[in-house]
Amino acid sequence: MSVPSQPIDSFQRHKSLDVLRGFALMGIFAANIYIFDVDGFGEVEESFEALSYGAADVPFAVFTLIFILNKMMALFSMLFGAGILLLADRIERRGASPLRIHYARNAILACFGLLHGMLWFGDVLLIYAICAFILFPIRRWQSRRLLAAGLITWLAVLGVSFWPGAFGMMLDYVLRALAMMIFGMVLYQSGILTLQRAVSWYRTRSRQLLAVGLPLCAVSWLFYEVNEPVAKLIHNCGVPVVALGYVCFIMTILGQGKLSTSLDRLSAAGQMALTNYLLQTALGTLLVSALNEGRGERVTIFWMMLVTFTVWGLQLAWSEPWLRRFHYGPVEWLWRSLTYRRFQPFKS
Repeated sequence: MSVPSQPIDSFQRHKSLDVLRGFALMGIFAANIYIFDVDGFGEVEESFEALSYGAADVPFAVFTLIFILNKMMALFSMLFGAGILLLADRIERRGASPLRIHYARNAILACFGLLHGMLWFGDVLLIYAICAFILFPIRRWQSRRLLAAGLITWLAVLGVSFWPGAFGMMLDYVLRALAMMIFGMVLYQSGILTLQRAVSWYRTRSRQLLAVGLPLCAVSWLFYEVNEPVAKLIHNCGVPVVALGYVCFIMTILGQGKLSTSLDRLSAAGQMALTNYLLQTALGTLLVSALNEGRGERVTIFWMMLVTFTVWGLQLAWSEPWLRRFHYGPVEWLWRSLTYRRFQPFKS
C-alpha cells in the first residue's frame, strides 16, 4: 500500500489539541526555567534546594509547585500520545499505512532530541520519540486495555518516587512520559480531547478534578522536609488528576466560545510547539545565564518568573503572525520535509 507524500492539511487539525498544546508549552517553560542553568540531572535537586526565597519569590514558588511542576509535562505527554492516534487515523483514512511515516517521523524527532540534548540535559524529544516507537504497535488496543496499561505504568512512577538520585529521576522522567501518553491515547479515543462532550460535562469534571488534585499537590509539599519520598508520592498522585482537570478547563472555555483572541494565540503557539520548545531552551539558557552573570550570583525565583513572562509574551506574540505568512514553524517545516522526503510548501 502506498505511503502518502503529503502531511495532514492545516484545516484538518483539531484546534482543541493545538490550544491545549500551547497551554502546556507555556507551563513547561515555567517549570524548566529553574534548571536552565543546571548542568545535569545530578544537580537538579541541589539547585532547587539552593534557591533563595524572599517575599517576592514565595508567590511564584508556590504557583510553580502546585499548578505547574510535572502537570504541564503530563498534559504535553497526553497530547503527544493523542497525536500518535490522530496521525495514524488520518493516514489510514487515505487508504495508506501509517507505519513508515510514524517511524520516520519519530526517528527524525529522536535526532532533534539528540542535538537538543547536547545543548541542554533536560531534553524530552528523544524520550518522546522512543515512547512513540513503543506505543505504535498498541495503538489499536481498546480504551480499557490502554487505561490498564497506563495505570500500571503510573504505579511504576509512584514506586520510583522512593528511588533517590539522578538515575531515579531519569527513570521517573521516562515512565511518567510513557504513562501520560497512554492516557492521552485513551482521551483521544473517548473524544474528550477533541471537544466531543457537552460543555456542562467539561465544566463539572474540571471543577471536580481540580478540587481534588490541586489540594493534594499543595499538601504534598508540607511533607517535603519531613519525608521527601512520601511528598513526591503524594504529589504524583495528584499530577494526572490536575492535568486532566486542565484539559476539561480548557475544553470548557473553548466550548463556551470565550477568550477567542487568547485561545487563537495559544493555538498558534501549539501548532509551532517544536519550534517554540527549542526556542525556549535557547532563550531560557541565554537570559538566565546573562542575569546570573550580570548579578554576580544566581537569580532568584522572582527574576526567573520575569524571564518566564517575557518569553511567554514573545512566543504568544510571534506565533500567530508567523502562521499567517507561513504554513508551518521553521522546525516543523524541516521535520515534515524530512519525514515525507520532499520539500513541503512553506510560504502561504
